[in-house]
Order: sequence, then C-alpha cells, then structure tokens
Amino acid sequence: MLPITVSAHHFLGEFGSFELALAPQDTAVVVTGSSGEPMSNLEATTFQGDTDLRSLLLGSFYGLMVVMILYNFFIYLSLRDRVYLLYVLSTTFAMLTTVSTNGLGEQYLWPKYEGIDGELYVIFAGISMAFSSRFAAEFLNVSKFSRRLDRLLWLIGALSILMSVLCALIGLNPIYGFARWLVLISFPTLLATGVYIYRKGFRPALFYIIAWVPYILGVLIRTIHGAGILPTNFFTLTAVELGGAMEVTLLSLALADRIRRMRQELRQKEMETERFKRSLLEEQKMLLEKTVDERTSALQEANQTKDKFFSIIAHDLRSPMIALQGVGQKLEYYIRKDKKEKLLDLGAKIDHSTDHINHLLNNLLNWASTQKGNIPYRPQRLLIYDMIKETFLLYQSLAESKEIKMLNQVSAQATVYVDEDTMATVIRNLLSNAIKFSPIGGSIYCSSHEQEGMLVLEVRDEGVGMSNEKVNEVLNGNRLIASTGSRGEKGFGLGLRLSKEFITLNKGRMEVCSEISKGTAFSVYMPLY
Repeated sequence: MLPITVSAHHFLGEFGSFELALAPQDTAVVVTGSSGEPMSNLEATTFQGDTDLRSLLLGSFYGLMVVMILYNFFIYLSLRDRVYLLYVLSTTFAMLTTVSTNGLGEQYLWPKYEGIDGELYVIFAGISMAFSSRFAAEFLNVSKFSRRLDRLLWLIGALSILMSVLCALIGLNPIYGFARWLVLISFPTLLATGVYIYRKGFRPALFYIIAWVPYILGVLIRTIHGAGILPTNFFTLTAVELGGAMEVTLLSLALADRIRRMRQELRQKEMETERFKRSLLEEQKMLLEKTVDERTSALQEANQTKDKFFSIIAHDLRSPMIALQGVGQKLEYYIRKDKKEKLLDLGAKIDHSTDHINHLLNNLLNWASTQKGNIPYRPQRLLIYDMIKETFLLYQSLAESKEIKMLNQVSAQATVYVDEDTMATVIRNLLSNAIKFSPIGGSIYCSSHEQEGMLVLEVRDEGVGMSNEKVNEVLNGNRLIASTGSRGEKGFGLGLRLSKEFITLNKGRMEVCSEISKGTAFSVYMPLY
C-alpha cells in the first residue's frame, strides 16, 4: 500500500473528497488526523455513496436556513420586533459557521483565501453565539424574571465577541482551548435559561427548549469530536447540520407562536379597551342620570320652598298690615273722644307692626343678596358688647310688650374680628327669635366667653325649645321651617338660615342646644383676630 499525498485544497471539507484511481473492486486505506490511524477501509462505491448523501444533506440544510432567514427577516420588516432581527442574525452567522466548517467557503465563497475557513468558522461562531444569547434574553423576557441571569447572558455575548476578535487578531491556535470551553459552557447555559424561565411560568419557553436541544447536542458532539474524544463518522460530521435544521425549524414555529400570542394580546387589549369604554360610558350614564335626578329633586324642592316662601311672606306681611287698617279712623275717633290711653295703645301696636315689617323686609333683602353672592365682607375689630346694647334698644318695645327681660352679660372688653353689618343682622335675628319664642314674663340672656381661640356669644331664652330633629334641620338643612311663636307670631326660619350663612361668611360657626319647654341657647363662634 503506497501513501498518497493530498493537499488541503483538494478536500471539500472534513469529510471531503479527492480523486483516487481505483477500480470498483479495489480498496484503499485513507489515513487522516495527526495519529495516522486509518479512518476506514472503504470501497469506492461506498465512499462515493456517503459523499453524495452528505452533499444532499448539506444542500437541504443550507436551503432551509436561507428560507428561514428570509422569512423571518420579512416578518421583522413588517413587525419591527427586535427578537426577529436577533434570530435572523444568529441564524445567518450559524449558517456561515457551518459553511466554513465544511470547507465550502474556500470552495465557493472566498476561493482566493486558501486555509481561511479554519479560522473563519470560529469568528462566525462567536458572532452567532453573541446574537443567540441576546435572542434568548429577548425572546424569554429574562430581565423580567432574573436580573442576574440577564447579566450572565450579556457576559456570554461579550465573551463570544471577544473570542471572535482574538481569533481575527492572533489566530485560532492561541485561543483554541478558550473557544472550546466557551462553547461547552454557553450552549448549556442558554438551554438552562430556557428551563428556568419555563419553570417561572413563561409557557413560550417550552418551544425554545425543544428547539435548542437538538442543535446544542449537535454543537457539543462536533466540539467533542474535534477534541478527538468521539470517532469520525457520518453522524459526528453532520451532527451540527442535523441539529441546526431542527433548531431553525422549531424556532421559526416558536416565533410564529409569538405572533399568535401577540395577536391574542392585542385582541385582549382591544377587548379590555372596549369593556373599559362600555364601563366608562355606563358609569357616565349612571352619573348623568344621578345628576339629573339630583338636580330635578333640588329644583322641585326649590320650587316647593319658593311656594311656601311666598305663602308665608304674604301671611307675615298680611298680619301687620291688617293691624294698620283703619288706623286713621281710629286715631280720629280717639282724638275726638279724648281717649289718650287708647291712643297710646294704638301707637304701640303701630310700632310693633312697623318693626315686624321692617325686620321681615331686611331679612328678605339680605337673603336675596346672599343668593346672588353680593354680600360685602369688610371685617374689622368690634366690641360685641356695644352691638348687643344697640340691638336691645331696637327691640326694647317688642320685649316690653311681652314683659320679657333682656340681660346683657357680655364682657365690655370682648372684641371680635367680623363684618359689622352681617354680624349685626345675625344678632338681631337671634334676639328677635328669642323674643318670639319666649313666654310672657320670660328672660333672655346674652353672655360671652373665649373658647378654642374664638369668642363665643351665647343667646339663651326660656321659650318653647326645639326637638333634636328641628335642631339638626336648623344647623344642616336647607329647607325653610315654619314655626309659631309663644303669642302666635308666624315665622319660617329665614332669619336663622340667613344667620348661619352670615356666620360662615365671617369664618365662624353656630351651635344650638335646646330642650322642649325649657328653652334654646344659640352659641355663635367668632374669630378674635
């Protein structure tokens, strides 16, 4: 048996072919590798058959790779989803790696650069690994589940790029061991990442795991074979191509499932948006209906209040006006008859009627101003004792007609910071109210004290008192409350309602303490400064 010398460019790859002048019945021993051990004893027909089968496999593999690359690249152009671009780049450089590994680059792509495939496959493999690590991170949403694992994938990508750069600068031999160990560590790490994310509940990771298993096994088999651990045969030489074909197909299915999930999520979001819109419209409808009901109820109540308001005003004005009817004739008669006592009594009735009309008209005018928001507010420091004294003089004749004692127990030095006109109206209404509901011979007390940094003016009577329900309506209600005084005097609570608004205007508050048949005490809190 004679040795045959064959140069490197005669081979088509690791399992390359070269011409041997053999008859169909002849045999030859092909010796490869540095050990000089026979690879196999092949008959010429057997050798040619294996070569044809492998060529068919490689052609199918590269065709499939190109189809998948173009298909997913067009999807990327449509969706602009970075995951598809990372898949395209990873698959492209993985294909170039196998092209260089099989010696097809020198034969078809760069024939002028003899021997370069031996280093290019490492450079392409490093770039492919870098893109594969980022594809895994993006497809599996690794950063959402584990920051540390995401940083590990960044490290693998960086080391893969470093491997490619070093191979390009200093060649393959110095970094050969580093490259093999990086491959042995990186691909199992990518697979383990998929398993970890799947166990975290991310279901699409299952496609990733299934897709990477055959390819990683193929890469590991080729790497271990390159280290001389596994024998050279058809399976070890084509493990990467077989695994890669399965991997690109399954990953394409995984990406197709990604599109399906994206569409489902989009439909779900659209449905949620539609439900939200319907819910919002329903809430707005209910709110609008509620607002309309409330406004309608308020308008009906306001209309009822207005009717009652005019009815009571007419009644309150009618009573004093009736008392003034025939006053001229009575005056003439009493003067001619020289009945001075009757004249004095008539004069008192005239004063009482005019005071009642004046008080009612003042309240009406003030209430009308509050409804329009035209009440002036000019606060100043005032002596509350003087205001009580002036009000006592105003209602002295009215109190005397019921034999009521009015006692001013307010401190002469007590000062408040309020608007004089509105607070004078409050005091007049409270005192008038106390006189109205006090029995003949009763007493009214006005006193003051400081509490909670405010001056408290208390107007207390010994009248008919109010129930708790009526007290609550006085303090919190908006309805006018008709009532009758101890001597049949008519009222409907306009004065108290006006007083409450004026007290609020002066930054104060009002409290009421009342007991049926024992009297009522109004406490007005007013600012000192």
